[in-house]
Amino acid sequence: MVEKLREEGFHAFVYPELPDAIYLPVKGPFEVGKKEKIIVAKKEAAESVYQGANLYAPGVLEAKGVKEGDAVNVASPRGHIVAEGVAMMDGEEMVAQRRGLAVKTLRSVYIVPSVRELSVYKQGLVYDQSLPAIVVGHVLNPKPGWLIVDLCAAPGGKASHAAQLMGNEGRVVAIDRSESKAAKIRENVERLGLKNVEVRVADSRYIDIEMVDLIGANAVILDPPCSALGLRPILYYERGEEEFLSLSSYQRQFLKVAAKILRGGGLLLYSTCTLTIEENELNVAWAVNTLGLRVRTQLVVLGSHGFTDLGPYMQRFEPDIHDTPGFFIALLEKP
Repeated sequence: MVEKLREEGFHAFVYPELPDAIYLPVKGPFEVGKKEKIIVAKKEAAESVYQGANLYAPGVLEAKGVKEGDAVNVASPRGHIVAEGVAMMDGEEMVAQRRGLAVKTLRSVYIVPSVRELSVYKQGLVYDQSLPAIVVGHVLNPKPGWLIVDLCAAPGGKASHAAQLMGNEGRVVAIDRSESKAAKIRENVERLGLKNVEVRVADSRYIDIEMVDLIGANAVILDPPCSALGLRPILYYERGEEEFLSLSSYQRQFLKVAAKILRGGGLLLYSTCTLTIEENELNVAWAVNTLGLRVRTQLVVLGSHGFTDLGPYMQRFEPDIHDTPGFFIALLEKP
């Protein structure tokens, strides 16, 4: 697989501590030239263009005076210049039509490998995922024959990794609350050729009542909705402390259900892509003190210890220390 990626022009190598992981470095930062005309993109679209993606019309907020063929800069709503490129349609059309390729990116601040365009991706031989997210599967270390429930599974990376680590034996039930998210999971499961993953649409906070066939699970994977402070790149952030506290309370509803459906001795893998102590260490402490779960030592540790007294049992990835997305991992057991 490494050789196939190298033939495609990628600098690829097997990650030393994880034999099933191939590392593809991100290139940059590069200097972006200044152009007379600027297209303002939505924040999320600007963050994608920042990494080398093209800009499509639905991501355009403003394109005053832009004509097809113009050399342009793409900027965030707060004025961050993220790329230079060529307008593929008039600015008025970008805003009015809301579809089609708006800007072909020629130079961006960073270039992330376009794995999803490769034949090995389309053939189901690889899944693109961050290092901390890959570590999740190895910390859980699932066994063939297990019943695993992923409560917030979309787009399916952790569920599909668990299924592969189980040798396609056993049962992985991947749940998310919307049909569109479930469809994305199914798409990945089918592409990867997995036979032991079942996708369901539900609000996971109530499955202990609505899906009693899942009670007695060997393991639960919970990566709940979070403030996502650890995602990269983030050009700027718009959430405040009140939202962190609200999210923590919301996440605990999933933790309650996880504890209910686990069998005795079952494992809960809790992870987030954020950095706040409220959504991470304090939620784990709450699960220990309120739900009666106990923390387990993680056998694969590539990050740093967490905070609080239970910190040595937890794992944090910090963007400024580990050069990865910010991420948190805890492994708990139901007595």
